[in-house]
Order: sequence, then C-alpha cells, then structure tokens
Amino acid sequence: MVSDRQIRFSKCVLVLVFTFGLIPVMLGGCKKKQASPTKVEPPTVTVAKVILKTVPVLFNYVATTEAVKTVDIRARVEGFLVQRRFKEGGDVKKGDLVFVIEREPYQAEIEKSLAQLAKDDASLAFALEQVERYEPLARQNFVTRETFDGYRTQAKEAAAAVEADRARIKQDRLNLGYCTMYSPLNGRIGRTLVNVGNLVGAGGQDTQLATIVQLDPIYVYFSPSEEDLRVIHKHKQEGGLPVDVVLSDGGTHPHQGMMDFIDNTADPQTNTVTMRAVVPNPEKTLLPGVYVQARLFLCEVPDTPLIPEQAVAEDQGGMYVLVVGKDNKVEQRQVKSRWIYQGQQIIEKGLKEGERVIIVGMQMVRPGMVVNPTPAPEKKAPETSQAKDSERQSKEQSPGH
Repeated sequence: MVSDRQIRFSKCVLVLVFTFGLIPVMLGGCKKKQASPTKVEPPTVTVAKVILKTVPVLFNYVATTEAVKTVDIRARVEGFLVQRRFKEGGDVKKGDLVFVIEREPYQAEIEKSLAQLAKDDASLAFALEQVERYEPLARQNFVTRETFDGYRTQAKEAAAAVEADRARIKQDRLNLGYCTMYSPLNGRIGRTLVNVGNLVGAGGQDTQLATIVQLDPIYVYFSPSEEDLRVIHKHKQEGGLPVDVVLSDGGTHPHQGMMDFIDNTADPQTNTVTMRAVVPNPEKTLLPGVYVQARLFLCEVPDTPLIPEQAVAEDQGGMYVLVVGKDNKVEQRQVKSRWIYQGQQIIEKGLKEGERVIIVGMQMVRPGMVVNPTPAPEKKAPETSQAKDSERQSKEQSPGH
C-alpha cells in the first residue's frame, strides 16, 4: 500500500515539474513579442502651399471726419428775433433765409438819416450860394477877407456833414440788411440756439443762433508715422493718392476720396504727420467728428508670397512657420510678416512659392519629425475691385519696404 506521505511527495514533484516546464515557454513567448515591436504612424497635419499674388499696398490709419466748412450764424445787430425759417437738422442751400430780426427800428434809422441828409444838403446849398455871392465882393474889398473865409468854412462844414450823413445812411442800410440772415453755403443746419422772441445782439455782442456745416465733400484727417510718410512720398501722385473710408461696422463708404494735404510739421510727441483726404459725401451719411479708418492705397506689388493666417506662430525669436520639406520632415522657419490681406498673411521674407506650411496640427509636431501632410481644401477668393477690397491689416506697413 501507498502511504499518505508518498502520495503528497508525488504531488509536489508533479507541481515542480509543471512549474519549471512553463518557464521556458513563457520566456520564449516574451522574446518573440519583443522581437517584433508595433510600428508608430507619423502624425497627420494639414498643409497649405505658399502662393504668389499681386496685392495692393494699403496703409490703414485711425481717422476722424471734419466738415470742409463750418459757419456760425450770428446776430450782428441788436433786436428781437422774430422768425426762424428752417427745420432744425435739415439741409439748406446757399442764399436760403434762415433768421429774421425785427426790422422796423433800423428802417426808422434810415428814414431819420435821410431826413438829416436833406437838411444838411440844404445847408450846403445855402453855404455855397454865400460863397458865390461874396467872392467878387471880397476881390473888390467890399467885405473883409475874414468874412469871406467864414463863408467858405461854413460851406466846407456843410459838405462834410452831407458826407457824414451819407456814411450814416450806408451803415443804417447795412444794419437793416443784418436783420435778415441767409445761409452762406449748401449744408446742414443744426439746432436753434436762441428761440424766436428773445433779444439778440444786446450790448453790441454778436449772438450765435445756429451752425451750418458743409457735408459734401467732407474731410478725413489721419496721422501716418514719419517712416510711413517716406513711403507715401515715394508713391505720391500729382492728383493725390486714393483713400477709402472704412466705417465702424466694417463697411466701406461708397465714394473714394483723394489725399490732398500733408502738413508741413510733425508732432514731436508721436512722430506723426497730419494728412487729409477729401471724400465725396453726396448722401451725407458721413458726419463731422466721427472716428473712421482711412485706407490709403499706394501701389500694387506683384509676386507677393501669401499663406493662411493661422500658419504663423510667434515665440521669443519672432515669427515662424513649420515647413514640411523633403521626406515630409518638419522644419521651423523664421519669417518676416507685417500685415494681412484677405485673410492671408503676407510674407516679406522666409518662404518661396510652392513650399508647404502646416496650418492644422502645429501643436502635435516638432522640428525634425516626419509627418503625414494632408493638403488643405482650396478656397476661392471673392472677386472684388482693388479699391474696395475688404482686407484688414495688422500693422500699417507695406511689403517690400
């Protein structure tokens, strides 16, 4: 008979044999797995090619509008305001009657001056008759020379009085004319500053009644830097340079203006120079005192490299892009870019036509890595006129300068 101790010993031997028999199998399996590692696929990125395009050189500046002419309607004579002949905020034409001051007192002054003139005319006529009568008597010494000189003096005084009366009548007529005020230009009149029934011009002080501004055309003032001014002078034409006005909502004023003025001094604090454009405004949609954007067109630059805006990144070394080069290897390239045209970054230095730049997936790759480039879908740019382009610029600089 087999004892219990023998049975337990046999079981132990079997366990040890089974265990040590599995070890080579497990080790063999591990070696086999390590011998064939899994292959890592390169990351997929979206790339766009550098294209060449003719782009306009445009400088953008913060600008303000200002009326070409602003005229204050003032009361030049004292009197009660009796009429207002316009609608507040409405358009007026040159020669339109706008205000009337009480005329009767000044008409009475004219009549009084005319009466005084008639009196002095009569005195002058009598004095001249006396001189004519006594002149031969004075030559014959029938009257003293002193008496004759007295008659001559009276005649001169009478003549002077007549001249003074005529001057007074002229002034009275001017004062009467000042009672009716007309618009000196075509423009838009503002609110009434003095209501009808009030006394104006009291104490010899002229009283402002309203203001008229000319809205068509309108001035747009902006201030380029001294550096930009050198470029502007280089491209300046005899008739000026075209200027578009971009409104606060991003829209463009429908009428293009022309630069017509460059100031003769610079602001030493900002190193800028004031410039001005004259902009047609027949619809009178632009008002003075509004902040707008002045877009100054200089010229066109052919064969300008363009890439999507999102392809450009920036670090301490400046602006750079990730270029997918030979064998799909990533290269970091420093570039120079100062402005944007139609959502495309203008590259002044660093890229050539046809090179591929990464626009999606830049965060997943590093220089030297191999990637799987996927071309970006092509987008057709809208056909727009060069002057009415809706491009936006990040800085007021031009390519190639």
